[in-house]
Amino acid sequence: MEVKNIFDERSGLIGAPKRSRNHRLSFLVEFCIGAVVMLGLIFCYRGIFASEQNSLSLGLARVTSAPLTRTSVSPFVEPSTRNIMWVPEAKLRKRDRQGEKRRIYNKAIKSAVKTRTKKALRSIEEAKKEGISAEGDLQQTDKLMSEAYKEIDKAISKGVMKKNTGARQKSRIATWRKKLLIESGVYTPVETA
Repeated sequence: MEVKNIFDERSGLIGAPKRSRNHRLSFLVEFCIGAVVMLGLIFCYRGIFASEQNSLSLGLARVTSAPLTRTSVSPFVEPSTRNIMWVPEAKLRKRDRQGEKRRIYNKAIKSAVKTRTKKALRSIEEAKKEGISAEGDLQQTDKLMSEAYKEIDKAISKGVMKKNTGARQKSRIATWRKKLLIESGVYTPVETA
């Protein structure tokens, strides 16, 4: 027995008139037109009430976290747009608000650390391209390294960064500087026996 016959037998279509291909095609076209019309009506309805909610949730209510009323640490850091469902427990809502504030604060501090580190490393690269003859040629680089170290230490003290992570980043900057001094011949490391 063929698969088609088994399907027709189980679905009770034996003896039923067979539909032609044109009939099925016209049904499919009518269905698609109906679906498009329904979507158009839904989007028109959503467009009228767009001032109430800015989402394309097709009529489903969605509660989002309210933007922070207090000014962020940095004007360039925007609050996250994660969706939070309304929670009946006041403790949990408060925890969400605090977590959002901390996230923005931590993001600003991490960004400052990255910026200062990049500036210090970029300064070392530029000094390498220009070539140095003495350690005094690295005054600008040393100043930028000091700023980077200061930001890293601040991040560690605020609890944004772990101590070992900060130490690793400071070591990276110092290693770049030391390699520059060795390559330019200004510094020769002492060999241990």
